[in-house]
Amino acid sequence: MSKIYERNPDTDEIRSREIKEPVHTNIRESILSDIWAANKKVVDGKWYVELSQVAKIIGGSNGE
Repeated sequence: MSKIYERNPDTDEIRSREIKEPVHTNIRESILSDIWAANKKVVDGKWYVELSQVAKIIGGSNGE
């Protein structure tokens, strides 16, 4: 892992810390969020999304 070295301006002490990779959004949460945002139909009090819309979301299509 790479490190960053920093100097404390008050004490001139040098310290290091590891460079952390950016946290990526959990792909499952991202897909579920996109499905939740899709057009839904209510049947007998339950919400449904068309399978073709789900396929576009999972496939990465922007609906174009």
